[in-house]
Amino acid sequence: MLQEDYYRILDTNKDATPKQIKEAYRKLALEYHPDRNQDVHAAAKMKEINEAYAVLSNPDKRREYDDLQQTYGSSAHSQFRQHYSEQDIFRDSDIRQVFEEISRIFGTRGSDEIFKEFYGPGY
Repeated sequence: MLQEDYYRILDTNKDATPKQIKEAYRKLALEYHPDRNQDVHAAAKMKEINEAYAVLSNPDKRREYDDLQQTYGSSAHSQFRQHYSEQDIFRDSDIRQVFEEISRIFGTRGSDEIFKEFYGPGY
C-alpha cells in the first residue's frame, strides 16, 4: 500500500521553497475546491491538500516531517500523525488566509463554512 507523502500530495519535492509550496497549494486548492469541483472525491482530496500545506508551510513541522522521512521512509506520514492531532497540524497555519484569498478571487464559500464541512462544527 502506498503511504501518504505530503510532498507528493502537493505535487512538489523536498527542495521546494516556501513560495513554491504556497503556489502548489493554491493551484491544487483551486482545482479541488468543493465549490468548483463536484467530483465525489474532491472534498477528500482537498482535506489531504490542506493538511499537507499546513505541515509543509510551517518550518518546524516541515523539519520534523523531513526528519521522520529520513528515519522511517515511506512510513513518515503515519509516524507524524501519531504525534500531531488535526488541531496541532493546523495550529499556526496561514491556510485560512490563503483559502480566503482564493474565495474572494473566485467568489466561492469562505474557509469557515468549508472547514466546518470537512472537519465538523467544532473546527
